[in-house]
This record gives sequence, structure tokens and C-alpha cells, in this order.
Amino acid sequence: MQKRCSRCGNEMDIELRNVVYRKRVKIMNVPVHVCVDEECDHSQVVDVIKDDLKSLMEELGQHPQRQAIEFEEMSELSNLLVWIANEKVNSTVRELLGEKVNELLDLFLLAQSLGDEKWMLELRERLTKIMV
Repeated sequence: MQKRCSRCGNEMDIELRNVVYRKRVKIMNVPVHVCVDEECDHSQVVDVIKDDLKSLMEELGQHPQRQAIEFEEMSELSNLLVWIANEKVNSTVRELLGEKVNELLDLFLLAQSLGDEKWMLELRERLTKIMV
């Protein structure tokens, strides 16, 4: 997921940030690309989660009630990044990603053995979002 800044051309890191919607809703742990150049400081939401964030904002509407939402409950990528950030072991991101993919594949096999098409579709979508 390496990306270059559209303003200055430097590399961008991924950070989990809070996004405030309509000055009333704090959406926590949103994956955001952040330029490594402190003078530029450009940031933008990671492309893969834009649809999830947009859907959430549409669901909240134009006049949402004051609240805080944990985005990792709605976005597989955000969930994965929060999980990796919270891991205290000496594993690489690649190893942790592999564990998560294997976990989802195991669940997919279970759903398949049960003939649960809806669950299989959900798991397929979750896998697609973290394997981009």
C-alpha cells in the first residue's frame, strides 16, 4: 500500500486517525495516508476504505446525533490495522496479515460446509478488502 504524496511527491505512511463528521460524530481509527514531509503534512483517506467511510456518513445523515464510532467495526482494513497495532508479539505485519487471512479462510470453509451463502459472500468481501 505504498503511496506517493500528490502534493510534494514524498512517500506517505498509513496512520489510524480520528475523523470528525459534521462536528458531531467522531469516527475513530480511520486509515489515512500521511505525507512523511512535516512541512507538507498532506493526508488523505486510504482509497480501499473510502466506500466504507462514505456509506457510514450517508447512514449518519446530514444532522447526526453526537457520538463516537469505532470504524474498525465497519471496515476490515481498519480492523486489521487496529489488531496489528495492538499486538504485543514480535511478528511482522506480513505474518500478522497471513494469520488474519488464514482465520478468514477457515471461517469461509466453515460457512461453505454449512452451505451458508450469505456468510460466504460476507467473508469473501472481507478477504477482498484486506488483500488489495
